[in-house]
Amino acid sequence: MNRRLLTATLLALVFSEAALAQVYVIPRRAQRSPVHTYEFEWKHMDILVGPEAEGVAAPAAHRAHMQPPGAPGGPTPATQMLSPGVPTADAKQVPKPGKQGEEGTGGSPVESIEPGSPTPVVDNQRDGGTPAPIATGNELYVPIALPADGGTPDGGPAYATSLGTKSGGVRFYFYESERNVAQYAAPQLEEAYRYLVDRFQFVPTQTFPYILYSSYQEFLQTNVFAVSEGTLGVTSTQGNLELALPYLGDHRLFGEISSHEMAHQFTIQKVRFLAEQAKVAGDPLNAIPLWFIEGLAEFYAKGGLDPEGEMMVRDLLINPDLQRGYAFLDFWSPGPYGFLWIYKVGQARCQFLEETYGRGFIQKVIDNSPKLISGTAGSPELPFEGLVEMLTGDEPQKVAAKFEAWLKQRAYRTYLKAEQGTPQIDVLRERRGVVTSLNSSPNGRLLMYRSIIPETGQSQLIMLDPRAPQESLKVQGDGVPGYESLHPVFGRNFALTDDKLVFVAESLSRDIIYVQSFKHTAEPISMTGALPAMGRSPYLNNPTGLRKEPPYRVRFELGQRVAYKLAEHGLIAAYSPAFSPDGKQLAFVGLNESGTRDVYVLPLDQGLDVEPRQITHDVYAERSLTWGPAGIVFTSDATSHGYYNLFRVKPEAADKVERLTTEARDHADPTVTPEGRLFFVAYEKSRSDLHEYTGGGGIVRRTDVTTGLFEPSPAPDGNLWLLYHVSGERKPALLRSQQLMNFEVAQAVKTEAGPPSPLPQRSLVGAEPYKPFARENIDLGPIMGFAGAGGGGFYGQMFASASDRMRNHALMMQVAVYGSFDLTDGYLLYINQSQRTMYGGGLFQSLRFRVDQTLSQYRNQLPYYALVTGERFFGVTGLARYPLSTFTFLEGNLSVGGASYFLDPSTAFILNLQEINGVGDLYSEWQRNRPGLRFQTEGSLAFGYNTLRYHYTGVPISGTSFLSEVTTGVQPFHGQIYGSLRLDAERYFPIPLGSTHVMLRGGAGTNFGGRFAQSFYLSSFDTLRGVPFGNEQWLLGQHYLYSTLELRVPLDALIRIAFLNTLMGVAGFDVGGVGNSAREMWNKRVLDAAVGVNVGLGPILLRLHFAYPFDINAPARPADRWVTQFSIGLAGLEGYLFKGHGDPPGAQKKRIAGPPVTLGGPNLGGF
Repeated sequence: MNRRLLTATLLALVFSEAALAQVYVIPRRAQRSPVHTYEFEWKHMDILVGPEAEGVAAPAAHRAHMQPPGAPGGPTPATQMLSPGVPTADAKQVPKPGKQGEEGTGGSPVESIEPGSPTPVVDNQRDGGTPAPIATGNELYVPIALPADGGTPDGGPAYATSLGTKSGGVRFYFYESERNVAQYAAPQLEEAYRYLVDRFQFVPTQTFPYILYSSYQEFLQTNVFAVSEGTLGVTSTQGNLELALPYLGDHRLFGEISSHEMAHQFTIQKVRFLAEQAKVAGDPLNAIPLWFIEGLAEFYAKGGLDPEGEMMVRDLLINPDLQRGYAFLDFWSPGPYGFLWIYKVGQARCQFLEETYGRGFIQKVIDNSPKLISGTAGSPELPFEGLVEMLTGDEPQKVAAKFEAWLKQRAYRTYLKAEQGTPQIDVLRERRGVVTSLNSSPNGRLLMYRSIIPETGQSQLIMLDPRAPQESLKVQGDGVPGYESLHPVFGRNFALTDDKLVFVAESLSRDIIYVQSFKHTAEPISMTGALPAMGRSPYLNNPTGLRKEPPYRVRFELGQRVAYKLAEHGLIAAYSPAFSPDGKQLAFVGLNESGTRDVYVLPLDQGLDVEPRQITHDVYAERSLTWGPAGIVFTSDATSHGYYNLFRVKPEAADKVERLTTEARDHADPTVTPEGRLFFVAYEKSRSDLHEYTGGGGIVRRTDVTTGLFEPSPAPDGNLWLLYHVSGERKPALLRSQQLMNFEVAQAVKTEAGPPSPLPQRSLVGAEPYKPFARENIDLGPIMGFAGAGGGGFYGQMFASASDRMRNHALMMQVAVYGSFDLTDGYLLYINQSQRTMYGGGLFQSLRFRVDQTLSQYRNQLPYYALVTGERFFGVTGLARYPLSTFTFLEGNLSVGGASYFLDPSTAFILNLQEINGVGDLYSEWQRNRPGLRFQTEGSLAFGYNTLRYHYTGVPISGTSFLSEVTTGVQPFHGQIYGSLRLDAERYFPIPLGSTHVMLRGGAGTNFGGRFAQSFYLSSFDTLRGVPFGNEQWLLGQHYLYSTLELRVPLDALIRIAFLNTLMGVAGFDVGGVGNSAREMWNKRVLDAAVGVNVGLGPILLRLHFAYPFDINAPARPADRWVTQFSIGLAGLEGYLFKGHGDPPGAQKKRIAGPPVTLGGPNLGGF
């Protein structure tokens, strides 16, 4: 969907639909609101990257610009990037710095684009210091050969293949509080731009917005895109092609994300430019498979197939798990839409194409992409496989066979060389979810891990004693108030001692450090009190061995939990916490409000308001740390080559930072055992192996595995706990001390420790303030509408919108005409969502219908639709929503204007003729009682709470939603007061069997006032399924109460249909009643049993239910046989579509079901 439509839709859903909500009752859900806790003072400047562009700082000396995959210190460890075209097989050469490649010790060769002369460096500057001031000037090194004029050779392509004197660039957006990091980000994006111009041989024809956020928390608050946790960057494919990403306080990580997203920019612009030049209709991007789009972005961002990518693809080949669907597929297969197959296997496929069919083959595919949609009668369009066949001369089957052989040669060569594998490592089988991080207590007797539950996406912290792993304890899960996120993509954020634990959780876009005490006991289970003989390991239970019961009885008791709020001390986020050896202090890597990372120490015995003490003071990034007897050991890129090495510092001597390792490859996940041994992991030619620092710069490699080991921590008897990458997961495992190997890393002590090379900077002097209401920053949305006329009158509807570039301000207009211009419904509204409180206001005219109380005495003589009269409410309206947290909000609405009343022609005709109504001239009676134009004010207040979690198929399976609303209307000059109160609640209870769950839902409503009080009309599909559709006798009233208990079971295992995303069986009960009094509600009570199926077809939800109303000794029941209920709705939104075509007259028309909240006041509609 076009992002403008999406933005307009989301904004429209904020508005109230009083008439509909108070009449037509469908279960409502309190939708979550984004919490904008940061204020952005946006600025922008145009950055041109041609050879003669002005104001660019001289680039720094060579640094490891290659970015490790994943997040800083995250579950995917740091690895080097490789150059496109450079083989990634085990290489033995070590190229010289500044040449075609540079290789870290034991690592794979990587590209080294020499960025030119360094900025001045302070002499004798220690590692971890601060670089020189910002350099200025006009000189700029261009690392690719460019024609002097940037022109196009005769007979060449119709686009520029190289940068002209000042061609190419972006409009760089940043906000004032992040100016510090923006000065480092600007040169990085310039370098990536030049690099991609060389690779694509194309200069983008459109200057695009490049929007930078400092922290990940701030990035998630963007209005430009709808982003969720796990997204590190995003590029729009429509409109202005905006690109947005965070800096994260990590220059290396930012560089990779930037290169990946800019590769998308180059792909989009080049493909569409070629399509325009070829004069073809359509967008070739739609015919290119997603694995190729994302694979080439990874390929260029990583510089080829990086070691981690190769490890993951190798694991897919040599460690399949067919029960989980984890297996290698055909080259052309789109595969499961996940990170591994789309990104990493896509990256491997691009590497294969470049190596097998020549460097630049990817660009040949893009150059010929118009052929994917340029079919004619004489030249049919090509599928993607056909295009590759045309360019390679190989049939698709042969390409697939070559890829399989290419990959097997690489994978099995490494597999056969490895001396350790799965049989030598004890894996902890008893675990909850997919483990993403691991840590142990100093004595190794306790484990704590963070995992993700695949069905819901919830992250959990689990503590266990590995001697009885079934008796694990859930410490905390995210997705609830106070613990909005446990940061599953940002590495280890917890630690523990023998009696204390710490973890980091986000609340209101700021991290909080929680410290909690606990008690742990373990008693052996045996008749004699002695520990029985163990099976495969003295620390792991073997559920498949002879011993079926755990040998220990383990108990955990959590104590008091205290919170240290980092926001009070200018910190946004915290990573990699570690206790001091005595447990009285806590070290962590903190991200401050200026956007840089440093090491901090927090005393735990000085109260909750104690300020963390900053240990390091530099612009470089620290990723992970540990605390041993000799001090805090941390990883940092404050090095001359830019790779992450190990440093050590004592908090009492913070100015004396000792550098431990110097080799030109990344070191990650350090841990210090109680004995003082220092272990870490590093990639050894596409395998992540365990290493040990032996002092004096010496390093010994301790393992030789086929895939990778990560996050080591102490275990008893000199053993080590760690994460072992196998079958697509990183599983907790025990590595015994007897299995530690001894491979000396000879190059480790030969690399000199030079001063850190300074990060390139760019002066941002001259940046202009962003003016949201300037014409150049206004984006007009699409104008949508339809119209028709006939004997029944004129019908039509139109929607139009406009917003500023940052989507902070929006103007929306909707107008609908229902047969006559007298029946016009619409609004013109301005919305401001730039701050935490979202507010807006404008003009409106709303149509609403109700059962007229002056005619209610004839309800037994006239059909229901003949009792309905209309109200035209118009004036000005204002609304505001304040999110108390991600899960709760308050919303208010106030509308002031006039109200007039009318009958539609058909109702007037019925009331006017006794021959039709059978009573008399009721029309004249209604006219005498008809109110004139009246001054009217309406106000509403709503409270919402939502902690729902969804299965990946889009079905809610756990959590709670609650929404309450009170609406009041006043006609002060006529003494009229009316209103309503409504409650909606639902609770989901997951059952550990796929998306199976139990749903408990309820709703209640009541109104008050006289003639102008509106009745409720229940949707039988969603509330009382035992009542036939449209039976107003059982569905219409001034008060209602209902409840539903339902079991939902997925049927996908029994019935599989390719184009259906969900197929779910349903069985449950409904109970409730509707009436104008409590007695009438009791007399019309309904109890029914319902069975049926819910079918998900993309975003469409089809429901076919059969309900039987029981005889419960009520005066009557709605039916004496099975009732069929069929509805079509949107997944995640209750109710059904096209209600406007089948509503009873009392039900207001609506185009989108289920707004986040429904307030009193004008009907401001969806579209």
